[in-house]
Amino acid sequence: MMEDKGYIGIVRGEATFLNYEFSVNPNKDVSFGEFVITKNRDGEDVLGIVRGVRNVNWILSSAKSTFNSIKLDVEEYGSSIFDNEEIVATVKVLGKIDDGELVPNRVPVKNGEFVYKASDDLLREIYKPDSPGVPIGTLLLRENVEISLDVNELISRHFAILAVTGAGKSNTVAVLIKGIVEDIGGTVVVLDPHGEYSRLRLPETGYKLVNVIDGEIRVDDLDPEEFADLIGILSNAHVQRDFLRKAWDTVKANNPGLGGRAFLDELKSKLQAWKLGKDLTYIDPEENKPLKLKLSNQDKVTIGRLISRIERFLREYGEFVTSQDLVASIRPGMANVINLSHLDEDQMKVIVGKFLERVFKTRMDYEKARKSLSVARRNRKEEYEKILESIENNYPALAYPILIVVEEAHIFAPQGEENNASRVMARIAREGRKFGVGLGVVSQRPSKLNEDILSQMNTKIILRIVNPRDQKYVLEASEQLSSDLMDDIAGLGKGEAVIVGQAIKVPALVKIYDFRELNGEYGGEDIGVLDRWQEMRARLNDVPDVDF
Repeated sequence: MMEDKGYIGIVRGEATFLNYEFSVNPNKDVSFGEFVITKNRDGEDVLGIVRGVRNVNWILSSAKSTFNSIKLDVEEYGSSIFDNEEIVATVKVLGKIDDGELVPNRVPVKNGEFVYKASDDLLREIYKPDSPGVPIGTLLLRENVEISLDVNELISRHFAILAVTGAGKSNTVAVLIKGIVEDIGGTVVVLDPHGEYSRLRLPETGYKLVNVIDGEIRVDDLDPEEFADLIGILSNAHVQRDFLRKAWDTVKANNPGLGGRAFLDELKSKLQAWKLGKDLTYIDPEENKPLKLKLSNQDKVTIGRLISRIERFLREYGEFVTSQDLVASIRPGMANVINLSHLDEDQMKVIVGKFLERVFKTRMDYEKARKSLSVARRNRKEEYEKILESIENNYPALAYPILIVVEEAHIFAPQGEENNASRVMARIAREGRKFGVGLGVVSQRPSKLNEDILSQMNTKIILRIVNPRDQKYVLEASEQLSSDLMDDIAGLGKGEAVIVGQAIKVPALVKIYDFRELNGEYGGEDIGVLDRWQEMRARLNDVPDVDF
């Protein structure tokens, strides 16, 4: 359990079952964050982590506190003053070691006990997950101790990756994708607002297990209210929304199966006819029959504005309108990247909300049918078998558990705003484990992320966060995160993280693997401003002079 036979210190002063301090052996080095072992009063091994190291000089820390008195002491004692120095380390007790497991310690640490560094083998045993794990990095101070996250807990109980820009969020996501897809064979979907993962290349399989999907808009899959949001009609523009709904329902009823750009063209034609006072009928889906439409001149003006909005939408986003099924594009056992970078934020919310809703419902239908099939009577078995067969044929990835990673999650589930995307994300956070839908949220501004969703992410990978508001918000939303660990987060370097939660047995300071050093690739790097300017300058200098 000990790193070697040389002790690094002796327990001294007041000691409890939660904390103690020790005088450091002057021949040994002790660093902040080091794992140490000593014994409690029952003689049991206790594992702790060094939370503070201070240097005390007993001559200079006496009652003499003025500069001149200290100066006289330095002159009087000379170099011998250093013989009175002591290094004191404070330790937070993590638990008692019981057959390689860490269990709560209930007995105070004993004064006078020797303190040793914990061995790498012991730390590997303690951090080893109970089920297959996803390697994510190494202990910050022990590069020989790999940290893996329990896959079942990580996916079913959800996770969050939080950090400031440039701290390593995208790298962390890429490392997790590598472990889940390449090593385990799981299915991952990344909702990518900035196109950072459209160049994703996995270390061992390259592009073979990467499926990049353009986030196209299947308008016929929306309802008229969602389409109104998509084209930017204000929620209080009731008259425009009413005419849109009437036209939408009419085109749906008269053209079953019509989708994509053709559906919008037919919708626009119907509205143009009404504007011209022609074919003034619409179909109410509840009555399922044509009804007469009476229009005033002002109504025709309103319809004209509605047509203009649709035409503008088609000019700007028409190339992304499709009749293809986005959910059916997901491939099992692959990293599926849905590139949303060509859409604006409001459109992303609509598309992501509908996508998440359909994924969750399909997984829920599949698992319910699968469970019911085993206990169903003969006359119901055929019904459940048809549900299973339909999903397996049309949505093969959704016949198995799936992980959805939402980049820039504060866009889709902002604090204080209700939308379909946030509602479905909250439902997945609450119920996803029952139906095999895992959720990972990634954000650089956690204080802007829906608190209910963040609090249900039961594993948190927290890289550097410096904003005090974000720090406080994360602390309040994390039962497993203590204030002393929060203090560490502001001082983390790039690619370093505090990991807490159900996917790891003991909170840890971790150096995340560098995805590119693993031979992988992804986008997301900052533009090299200096390089670009130097390139520009070189090109300008190459331009020949022109006589005017």
